[in-house]
Amino acid sequence: MSVVFFSILKLFVIVFFGFYLYRKKTLNEDALSFLTFFVINLTIPFLIFTKITDSFTPHFKPSLLSFIGLSILIFISGLVIGGIISLSAPKQVRREFISLVSFQNCGYLPMNIALFLFPPFLRDKFLIYIFLYILGFNILMWSVGSFFIFKKGKEKFNFKSLLNPPVLSTLIALFFVYTGLKDFIPGVIISPLKIIGDTSFPLSMIILGAWLAKGRIKESFPWILPVLKISLIKLIVIPLIFFLAVWKLKIFSLFGLFIILEASMPSAASLPIVVNLRKANSKFVSQGVFFTHLISVITVPIWVELFLKISGFRF
Repeated sequence: MSVVFFSILKLFVIVFFGFYLYRKKTLNEDALSFLTFFVINLTIPFLIFTKITDSFTPHFKPSLLSFIGLSILIFISGLVIGGIISLSAPKQVRREFISLVSFQNCGYLPMNIALFLFPPFLRDKFLIYIFLYILGFNILMWSVGSFFIFKKGKEKFNFKSLLNPPVLSTLIALFFVYTGLKDFIPGVIISPLKIIGDTSFPLSMIILGAWLAKGRIKESFPWILPVLKISLIKLIVIPLIFFLAVWKLKIFSLFGLFIILEASMPSAASLPIVVNLRKANSKFVSQGVFFTHLISVITVPIWVELFLKISGFRF
């Protein structure tokens, strides 16, 4: 457990750096907005494109549909459980409650855990898992799923929201792989893209720290009970459901570890952005994101260690 714990602890040292910079106002709102835009629209799409074209093949296992199906399954689990438990939460934050349980930090945190935890040959494969998962997740979080949770009256769905930069980069990369065009990409182009893409690792953690710094503990007191319920569902109940499924189905492989890790992640770090765009209570969501990340330092290593013990999987 010490290996997993210290790997995650290393990440939170970088997260704390972003937290400190924001609290000291060295990293202001404009700088944070730019960094968030830069990572979501440039570095992560470049990272996705270069990793998929480098390591993904048409015969990659598990299949693309497996990852899209998993992203939908984890989302629906949170949606259903969160929807039921949210009935006991204050009415004005029920939708926010559901969103915190439904959407997890599926990219930033697992991506950086892989960086510290796995040797290179497993790391690249695990990153492909994450990017294929993100394809389904981003459509849900930035488009269909968030629209369903926060829909107002007769509001109509905007189909343009389906095609955000990470989704587009995944689709373009898959096109290059399946057509064989990836073999014709000049090294003089792919190398700079890799360099820019690799900056996603530290930058995403600094951004996460800055976003967590937006939540203030004293402001969370009125919401402490619903936030604790969210943490319980997000970090204990949902991981337990998928842990039992993995155990029952004997998915004792890297994919099984991926399922456990994704299911045990805290609430999505960028969820306050989505909630703010939907004109909902972003302060409450920021508290939920803060506390689920804080508690996950303890819960995530436990779930990973439990999987390693029952599966015998080693890296």
